[in-house]
Amino acid sequence: DYLRNYWLRVKRGGPDECWEWLADKNGEGYGRIQRLGKPYRAHRVAWELANGPIPEGMYVLHHCDNPACVNPRHLWLGTHLDNARDRNSKGRQASGETHGQAKLTETEVLAIRKDKRSQRVLGKLYSVSDVQIGRIKRGVRWAWLRKEKA
Repeated sequence: DYLRNYWLRVKRGGPDECWEWLADKNGEGYGRIQRLGKPYRAHRVAWELANGPIPEGMYVLHHCDNPACVNPRHLWLGTHLDNARDRNSKGRQASGETHGQAKLTETEVLAIRKDKRSQRVLGKLYSVSDVQIGRIKRGVRWAWLRKEKA
């Protein structure tokens, strides 16, 4: 029985505690489970088991910020925007060098801000667009690196 097998993979605590998913997890720590031959995140399945189908376009978010938690009391439905706001308000948004797509280091950004050469020259030197160089120099990008440091 799917329902029984699902909950056998969970370390349940009290009603207000996190219920840890014990089986397979992805690289971000979210539980994974196969359902009808398709992969699902375990916390989404927990929401559905407790509350019914997830409306189209909605996300299942964690109050507890524990990606392995499948306690339905710790889960809530939200939009993509709710998810982004929740992530940002809790400081979980990667930025600067820690962002997976960052092409520059903080040291390079500070050097770009000091450098008087043209945006085109700097763009070629650092392998980014001249538009990006302009945004860095104006403080639109990497804004948290205060210009006084440059």
